[in-house]
Amino acid sequence: MTSIDPPPGAPSRELRVRAAAGWERFVRRAGAAGVYPVAADGFEEHPLLRTRVRDTASGAEGELTAVRHELHSDGRVVRIAYIRAANGIEWTAAADNVQAAY
Repeated sequence: MTSIDPPPGAPSRELRVRAAAGWERFVRRAGAAGVYPVAADGFEEHPLLRTRVRDTASGAEGELTAVRHELHSDGRVVRIAYIRAANGIEWTAAADNVQAAY
């Protein structure tokens, strides 16, 4: 093994470069689709930002502080919602599990 070879089980440099290029294309396409604009840093301009939401998986409620498109370790892009409860405790949830709290 040379010094540029990744350790066993780690993605190769070529795979990491390819994943980064795919991520940039995804962000550009998602922003161009007009569904929810996505900035270059992966943050989505979600319509429920700064409003009270419910995480349907846990039933907990709080303020939606951010939605971010993140590259998962297996190469998938996932939408993560960041939620803050009134007591200051923060958690993450799948963005698809977030709905307005009434």
